[in-house]
Amino acid sequence: MSAIRIRKTIDSDTLMLPELRPLIGRTVEIVIEEQPAAILPPGVVAGTGDWAALEEASRELRAGGYDFDAWKRQRQFDLEHAEDHRL
Repeated sequence: MSAIRIRKTIDSDTLMLPELRPLIGRTVEIVIEEQPAAILPPGVVAGTGDWAALEEASRELRAGGYDFDAWKRQRQFDLEHAEDHRL
């Protein structure tokens, strides 16, 4: 059994879903769930990320010696001592 996930804003009661062409003639179950509103910047559509670019960027960070654990330790220190400069 294969699953196809389609994210679409419903703008009509007649849907054109070309992703379903391979399933024409088969018995399927169609479930529609309303998705919670995502808080995204204007022009950003949920689920359309460039995963290849993300993978490449993470590879470059690792290759460059980026130490995420050091960043976490520094962030924790900064949070613990955020008020130290106040008199």
